[in-house]
Amino acid sequence: MFAALQPITAFAGFPLLLGLALLTLLHEDVAIAVGASLVSVGTVSIGVTAITLLCGIVIGDLFIYVLGLLSLRINWIRRRTEGPMLERCRGALQRNLLPTLVTCRLVPGVLFPTYFACGVMRVPFLRFIAITLATAGVHVGLLLTLMTSSLEAAAIQVQVIGIGCAALLMILRTKRAQSVVRALLARIRAVLEPLLPEALRDALHGSPTPRAIALPGLPVVPAGAPTIGWAERIPPLLFYIPLVAQWLALGVRYRSLSLPTAANPSIEAGGLLGESKIACMDLIGPEARRWAAKSVALVNRPSLTPAQLESLASGAGLSFPLVAKPDIGWRGIGVRLVRDAADLRTYLQGFPADVRLILQEHVAYAGEAGIFYVRKPGERHGRIFSMTFRYYPHVVGDGRSTLRQLIAADPRASWKSELHHEALADRLDEVPEAGRTVRLSLVGSSRVGGLYKDACGHVTATLTARFDEIADQMPGFHFGRFDVRFASVERLAVGEDFRIIEVNGAGAEAIHMWDPEFRLGDAYTTLFHQQALMFEVADACRAAGAQPLTALELVRYQRRQQTLLPLYPASN
Repeated sequence: MFAALQPITAFAGFPLLLGLALLTLLHEDVAIAVGASLVSVGTVSIGVTAITLLCGIVIGDLFIYVLGLLSLRINWIRRRTEGPMLERCRGALQRNLLPTLVTCRLVPGVLFPTYFACGVMRVPFLRFIAITLATAGVHVGLLLTLMTSSLEAAAIQVQVIGIGCAALLMILRTKRAQSVVRALLARIRAVLEPLLPEALRDALHGSPTPRAIALPGLPVVPAGAPTIGWAERIPPLLFYIPLVAQWLALGVRYRSLSLPTAANPSIEAGGLLGESKIACMDLIGPEARRWAAKSVALVNRPSLTPAQLESLASGAGLSFPLVAKPDIGWRGIGVRLVRDAADLRTYLQGFPADVRLILQEHVAYAGEAGIFYVRKPGERHGRIFSMTFRYYPHVVGDGRSTLRQLIAADPRASWKSELHHEALADRLDEVPEAGRTVRLSLVGSSRVGGLYKDACGHVTATLTARFDEIADQMPGFHFGRFDVRFASVERLAVGEDFRIIEVNGAGAEAIHMWDPEFRLGDAYTTLFHQQALMFEVADACRAAGAQPLTALELVRYQRRQQTLLPLYPASN
């Protein structure tokens, strides 16, 4: 009987050792107790048992950590791990990592959520593994010693282990030892990291080192600046509730809930919603037309021939590439760059029949801004209430990651990854060369992940005077936003080298409040001010003879717009 319990050979005992290692994934202490039983009856040596248990425990811990890392590839989890509060939590966890992981070994039920959180919080991988290995080693050593020895021998061995751990901690507190350990860990990382799968390597690295955002024609956004603001994190239906409440209060005060439709008497519905974009552009008189992009409207009819399209475009002074967009649109839906006649035909095939669209010159200027202009009836001069720089959504290649991976790793791009995946479906496996900027969308609206930065500090008297000149040529325009492309901030400041690509009426926002550096209270303050100003301007227009729409008429405009939006082709 005792002969049958002699230590087994390595090959014959492999299934038993594998089972012991897998048992640690279910319950570490139970696995250690089973290992101690095998050692006590002589089936396996204590050294082999200890190593098996230690490998099983560390692999299980690593698995939980990696699950946390890979969970960041799910957008809704990534979005909830960003922000000042979570940054403070991450810092606290990393500063107290050793006592936290030691506590996890002692307190039942907290190991999995804590190790998962270490992955989500991107605790440094090598530091996590080093501490886990040390704590697991002490845990296995102590329990195996207590379970396999007599009380006297166990007491002596526990004392030896305690003295050894204390001595090791004292040694590790010296700078020389710490530098040696760091060098050793760096060496291990250099050897092991190339062996890991690419997805896991990307997850271990976490988000790339925050980079400055440098796009042609726009000021550089410093590295580390926030890219997703608190206002964007709130679901729109919740975010706009306070504004609806203010609208109702203003409606009662001014005796009309639809009063803003009178803010711009020369624009349908005051530009609040459902207005014709080409009609807004056509308001710009001939003396100011040089500041506006060339545009022409057409109705998408199946009978249109290539020759008719070419004649229409050339008659308006247009040539490819062109921007095609709906005449009744919203936040860049359906806006597409068409590079040639074939592109245009494809766009028209996906565009609803008998619906009007706009062909517009593609303005080559790199910078883009939203300039909100206000001038009450009877005033000689207006003012620029808001100016915002738009940074179009983009990623920067590193020479090894695919476009899909770059989108996932960029906080701003991953925010709208579904839209980018749809628009760039045939390019997602492309690997951009290092340093190459890949534009993810033609439009820079927040709907597709465009970054808005407050540019009110760049408004000058010269620029304001330029828009006074333009507004002088737009009878009945008092309140709205000009979307412009410009060559450089310096040239824009002196009112030169820019083109208006769209005119928006009362429904436009002062979009500088979407700057991620704005606090939520500041964003609401801006929108409350804008809304109150809109009612004030509309009231002045009503006093001058303009009539707001009835509620039923406004609903008709809204229904027309909402009916068309889902029918438009995807943007690019």
